[in-house]
Amino acid sequence: MRMEHSVVIERPIDEVFELATCLRRCVIWRSALLASTKTSEGPIGVGTTFDQEVRMLGKTRRNTAVVTEYAPPRRFVYRHVNGLSDYQARFLFEPEGDGTRFTVELEGEPTSLWLKVMPESLVVRQIRDTITAEMDTLKAMMESEVDMEAALAA
Repeated sequence: MRMEHSVVIERPIDEVFELATCLRRCVIWRSALLASTKTSEGPIGVGTTFDQEVRMLGKTRRNTAVVTEYAPPRRFVYRHVNGLSDYQARFLFEPEGDGTRFTVELEGEPTSLWLKVMPESLVVRQIRDTITAEMDTLKAMMESEVDMEAALAA
């Protein structure tokens, strides 16, 4: 399974990268992500690990992920090493006009558990729809300058 989605956000690349990759604030715009906790020492970089609680297709599961590439403000890549599926997520950022093109690329396979519940085409559609909606939410929040710290406290 491979999918990709892009959105142009009318904000500077540094701001988009910082918010899109912030493990603490990503739960505000990522609807499928209920919690994300850094589990390794030191600043975020290659090798950083984090645990996530994800809700997809009506089920809540835990994932463990590791950052495999970290090149601010252009590239953030992590791989799930334990959990819902075996996949890699690439967050790519590039200037576009006065804004930033933010692209998410997912590559991997859903676990056989998911495929027992529903056909792969429906799983892929659900994941694609979720990613599209999440990126649209991030765009709307950033362009309307929503106070993310206040949103976290709510």
